[in-house]
Amino acid sequence: MVFLRPLRHRDQLCVTISGDLTAPVILAVRKFPDRRFSITHRCWYIIYEEKRLARLRAVLEALCPVTIEGSFDQRILPDVLLPVPEVVRMEVPREYVETLRRRRYSEATIVGYEIQFKKFLAFIAPRTYREIDSEMVHRYLLYLAETKKVSISTQNQAINSIKFYLEQVRSGERKVYYLERPRKEWKLPMVLSEDEIKALLYATKNIKHRCLMFMLYSSGLRMSELLKLKWSDIDPDRNVVYLRGAKGNKDRITVLSKIAYEYLRHYVDLYQPATWLFEGPNKGKYSQGSVNKIIYKCSALAGIKKHVSAHTLRHSFATHLLEHGTDLRYIQALLGHESSRTTERYTHVTKRGFERLISPLDNLGGDFTLGQGKQGKQDKTS
Repeated sequence: MVFLRPLRHRDQLCVTISGDLTAPVILAVRKFPDRRFSITHRCWYIIYEEKRLARLRAVLEALCPVTIEGSFDQRILPDVLLPVPEVVRMEVPREYVETLRRRRYSEATIVGYEIQFKKFLAFIAPRTYREIDSEMVHRYLLYLAETKKVSISTQNQAINSIKFYLEQVRSGERKVYYLERPRKEWKLPMVLSEDEIKALLYATKNIKHRCLMFMLYSSGLRMSELLKLKWSDIDPDRNVVYLRGAKGNKDRITVLSKIAYEYLRHYVDLYQPATWLFEGPNKGKYSQGSVNKIIYKCSALAGIKKHVSAHTLRHSFATHLLEHGTDLRYIQALLGHESSRTTERYTHVTKRGFERLISPLDNLGGDFTLGQGKQGKQDKTS
């Protein structure tokens, strides 16, 4: 069931699309003229017009049941529209986003900073950004840690968004607003075995989907790097992939798999991408959500029980290189890590050398084989 509901968004009457959005439904929505996606409300929507609503309903009803909830009658508009969240109403100073763009921050970072700064402004309301002081900042950070219990990475992004305004936009109050950062969590990366990688790649016969996963695994790409690739970035003569303006706005090269290149040639002949190597139906960049959905689906078909994402393939690339004897410094360069400490995480998950290790239990001697010997009898008492 798909639901079409009224929503006030950016002072316009819109139609939101929610419910059981299967792959065919999502594809139909993506192809629908002038459809948009709201990061704030986490849903697809179109600007309301009676004829457009009828057309959208007809398109979707060909795929699944559709229900229109709420009234789109302009006369009773204020009573039927969903309220805009308080955070969305917060006014971020124009120079905040301008400074982020001038300093060449990525679009993802700009969106993240703006959202976090709006949440801070909602917390200190009715006070405004013109009245921020250190006491407000420390109260907010305590609120995030103790009440909201956000992750350390979210808390750090909140700190960065506030510090950016105070130190970059308002110019140099670092000493007054210095914030002690929480210790970063140390988590081992999720890694697939080589057999699991094979099963994942064999789980689809779709040439485009397989090429996406080939590039993530064979070159160790971040999702953002994958989606910014152009055919001109592939250099088969040198067996390298050029990554332009990668994380930190730095260029680098990484390894190009010969198998992946052969698949890519076939894929380009079939799909004829216009600008980006991997494009969506409207010839724009392929979406991150679509890539992860492909990987989730393929991992389920392959019977993999681990939580697999695009970044899992990057982690597996690094770990498998390490297990096959590649020097850690080369892996650091291929991944684009600024610090070797980041790359050293993979030494904690590699099984290299483990085949020579024996558990101390196996060195005890005696007959502990299940079902054999005097010690092997199963104790049926609870």
